Amino acid sequence: MLVFLDRQHVGQVNRLKSLGAIADVDGDGEKEIHEAEAFWTGYLSLALETNLRELGHDVIPLSDGSYAERHARVNQYSAHYGKTCIYLALHLNAGGGDYGAMFYDHRSLRGANLADSIARSMMANIGRIPSVRKIAASPSDWTKNAWYTIKGVGEAVAICSEPLFIDNETHQKLLSTQGLAQLAWAMAKGIDQWSVEENA
Repeated sequence: MLVFLDRQHVGQVNRLKSLGAIADVDGDGEKEIHEAEAFWTGYLSLALETNLRELGHDVIPLSDGSYAERHARVNQYSAHYGKTCIYLALHLNAGGGDYGAMFYDHRSLRGANLADSIARSMMANIGRIPSVRKIAASPSDWTKNAWYTIKGVGEAVAICSEPLFIDNETHQKLLSTQGLAQLAWAMAKGIDQWSVEENA
C-alpha cells in the first residue's frame, strides 16, 4: 500500500507565511513560530513515515504546491502505483477541544472505514486523547474546511487528520518528539489494520 503524507499549510506559493494554528505550547506566555501547527505536523509526518515503512508500506511525503496541485499529483502517482493508496492531509486542531478527529469525504465508505480504524487505534493507545471522532466532511456544512483539504483526491482514500488540539493543555503533552512518535505509532497501526481488513 502507498500512503501520501501531506504536511499542509506550508508550501503554498500564494500563502508563504501560512503555518496553521499556533498556541503557547511551552507555557512562556508567548505564541512563537516554533509552536505553530505546521512544525508539529512535520515531526508527525516523519514519525508516521518511519512507522508505516516498518510495517511494510510505501510512503510519499508532500509539502509544496496548492492543495489542488498536490491532489493532482496524488491522482497521477496513484494511477501509476496501481494498488491501494491512502492520502492523509496532516493538520492539528485549535479552539480548545478535547477530542481527535479524522475527517473523510462524505461520499466514501472506504474513507469512513479508514477514519474509524485510525480513531479506534488512537483511543486504544493514546490515553491523553480518549475520544477520537470519525466525521464525514462535505462542502455544505461546518466540515467544509476539512473537505477542502481532500476534495481533489480521486482513487486514493483521503483523510483530513486532526488528531489533537494544539491549545488543549492535556493534548500539548504529546507535542514532543516522544509524544508525536507515540501518536504516529497509533495512527500507523490503525492504517495498517485497515489495510489488512481491506485486503482480506
